[in-house]
Amino acid sequence: IISRMGYASYFLIVWDFIRYAREQGIPVGPGRGSAAGSIVAYTLAISDVDPLRYNLFFERFLNPDRISMPDIDTDFCFERRDEVIEYVTKKYGADRVAQIVTFGTMAARAAVRDVGRVMGVPLPDVDRIAKLIPNIPTNPISIQQAIDTVPELTSIYQRDAQARKLLDTAKRVEGLARHASTHAAGVVIAPGPITDYAPLARLGDDDINTQYSMEWVERVGLLKMDFLGLRTLTVLEAAAQEIRRTADPQFRIETIPLDDPKTYETLSAGQTTGVFQLESAGMRRYIAELKPTRIEDIIAMVALYRPGPMDWINDFIAGKHGRRKITYLHPKLEPILEETYGVAVYQEQAMQICRDLAGYSAGQADEMRKVIGKKIKEKIPIERKKFISGCVSNGLDEQLATKIWQFIEPFAGYGFNKAHSVCYGLLAYRTAWLKANYPLAFMAALLTSVKQNTDKLVEYLADCSQRKLPILPPDVNESGPDFTVVGNAIRFGLTAVKNVGEGAVREIIEKRKGGAFTSIADICSRVDCRIVNRRVLESLVKAGALDGLPGNRNEQLAGLDAALEYGQHGAAQRALGQTSLFGAEGGTGGLPAPSLPYREPPSSAVRLAHEKEAIGVYISGHPLADKADELIRRTTHAIATLREQPEDETVVIGGVVTASRRVVTKAGGQMLVAK
Repeated sequence: IISRMGYASYFLIVWDFIRYAREQGIPVGPGRGSAAGSIVAYTLAISDVDPLRYNLFFERFLNPDRISMPDIDTDFCFERRDEVIEYVTKKYGADRVAQIVTFGTMAARAAVRDVGRVMGVPLPDVDRIAKLIPNIPTNPISIQQAIDTVPELTSIYQRDAQARKLLDTAKRVEGLARHASTHAAGVVIAPGPITDYAPLARLGDDDINTQYSMEWVERVGLLKMDFLGLRTLTVLEAAAQEIRRTADPQFRIETIPLDDPKTYETLSAGQTTGVFQLESAGMRRYIAELKPTRIEDIIAMVALYRPGPMDWINDFIAGKHGRRKITYLHPKLEPILEETYGVAVYQEQAMQICRDLAGYSAGQADEMRKVIGKKIKEKIPIERKKFISGCVSNGLDEQLATKIWQFIEPFAGYGFNKAHSVCYGLLAYRTAWLKANYPLAFMAALLTSVKQNTDKLVEYLADCSQRKLPILPPDVNESGPDFTVVGNAIRFGLTAVKNVGEGAVREIIEKRKGGAFTSIADICSRVDCRIVNRRVLESLVKAGALDGLPGNRNEQLAGLDAALEYGQHGAAQRALGQTSLFGAEGGTGGLPAPSLPYREPPSSAVRLAHEKEAIGVYISGHPLADKADELIRRTTHAIATLREQPEDETVVIGGVVTASRRVVTKAGGQMLVAK
């Protein structure tokens, strides 16, 4: 089939760049999308998923009835994806490879705001109108739908001429392209110079993009590849490296057992913070209720936790634990639906029902899946008739055939691609396995991946605290650039400290190879003080990275200027070739190292405030530590969980007020906004 459909060269191009990535140590995902249903993709190591083990269908990926060719999308390490694109560019020629453009379009609210600005409508009026348009990312609402369904907006539209003109004009620009940017994944490879096939544009300094967007690139017959950057792969690889460094030099994440009791215990306890696909509050609750005992349970949950199929999660869980009697409309349905406790979760199950009960070919079954999945209204009655007559021809009663169609139709509409679910279920299991078996290495890798995102950093540090994983502050003599495992604890990396760039970190690590630093003056005498400057050292002191050296934090801060002067004097002497006869490396021309002035240590409140300023989080304690029990008693929610609460819910939260401002409302009343 692959050869007959002219698809062999596509397979080989994909095989080649995945082979290159693996040889270079660039993490590649276990697979993505329907391609995991191909045993050829498995044998070529394009995917890690054995389609026979998971009962996947090749026809869901490729079949003779398929008109448009499927893509093989590939997940790469988020940080090294560009290396693979660079390889493809060199291999096929820079004049034949380009990234694909994507156009940001005017959403309803944005259209109102932009038009309002051009028309000179007062900003408060525009803001009031824009906010009346519901903002639902999963199901965007048009301006017209908002006018029809939001009574307050209907009223404004009918009685306010300026508002009506604003909304009517915004309707005309709604959906138009607003700006161009580079598609997150799409790369195109042309058989000759790409300018023979598509117009090009330069969007960034170096990015060459097609001016055709994704669908037009396909229409003109160009070969499109998706190179996706997945942060989870970066985390898995970083954790694996820590395990190889600290515990097992031969460790490979691909070889872990899929029946590890510890992993399923961790999931059943709802400990899924940082676990791929399973960390949202809703998913955590469902996983704890499900108490998974096999990889198939996780794969199914990945497929079910989406708008639509979520309605069947309770049936799925009740079926697993025997709280619901599992019945089948026909004996032939049992082997198809047994794995998912009588609930049709996957598109492949709907396809198999068509094959086994209605006598469809695999290609016809895939066509039925597409018609219902894409809700092609005019074709659904035709498919229904075809299915029922197929069942009747196979000896089923017409009434029973109608019942079976009514059973599978909603599932076929919402069912998920099992091949993709297996790939992502496998990634979810791997992250959960690491969390259960090597918590320090996993959390160190996870914390490194979010070091620039303070909200996530706080969440993951709280998880470490809850699981009694000790967190150590950064240390100028022990920290690497990122979070690392040190004994039975996790050590903060130096790049987590604000104002300490990668250049300063490299300089510190390079210079300490000559021996541990013994004082601030010693640091200043050995590093390049133009790179490790006063600002860098001040941040390191406040973060506690110099706590292992002489002096408390106040003394170190007070002695900074003298230490820097000492270091600069030494640098000047070295430049003149005048290092002292008996001076150590980085000699200072015989100048004695300055001693630190006496200062009282900072109070607990000041110390914590400095840590928050330097790292964005508290390390050596928390200003509310002595109030923790009282806060649990008196609050209903943690601040971090508020995003997941329904609108208009009344909650009680607690914390430290760090800023406040008084606001006068439109009605003339006063309101306090506190942070």
